[in-house]
Amino acid sequence: MEIRKANQLETQQLIHLSALVMEESSMGQVKNSLENSQNAFMPLLNNGAYYLIATHHQHLCGWILIGPDFNPIHYEKTGSIISLYVYPEYRKHGIGKQLMLHALNEFRMNNYKKVQLNVFSGNPAKQLYESLGFYDISTIMEHRLV
Repeated sequence: MEIRKANQLETQQLIHLSALVMEESSMGQVKNSLENSQNAFMPLLNNGAYYLIATHHQHLCGWILIGPDFNPIHYEKTGSIISLYVYPEYRKHGIGKQLMLHALNEFRMNNYKKVQLNVFSGNPAKQLYESLGFYDISTIMEHRLV
């Protein structure tokens, strides 16, 4: 298993691949579309975020998108795990954990003081995040207007 930073061509491909898995990743909250993927990730990529990819024998197994957090209430240098995805056939092999550990190390090396992420209700990855020391700090609530 190799984990490394994605190059520019791979990053463009990941934007397209992300468009195919947005619905699954968001527990059905966001529809799969290239437009949704570009709107969600391009501004972040243009402001310092980048993908780390996991490959095995040159086959893409999964990715994680990480970058700075721009929330104005943070007074410490805060990183953000924006997206984590592992293809179903590679799940339960520790790839998600390896990507997360690599990302956390990247943040440490760049003097970040804390890292945050958003996880949708029902996402089984929450167990992974908790096992790595993440904990709930807020709840996002929603009300649909007709």
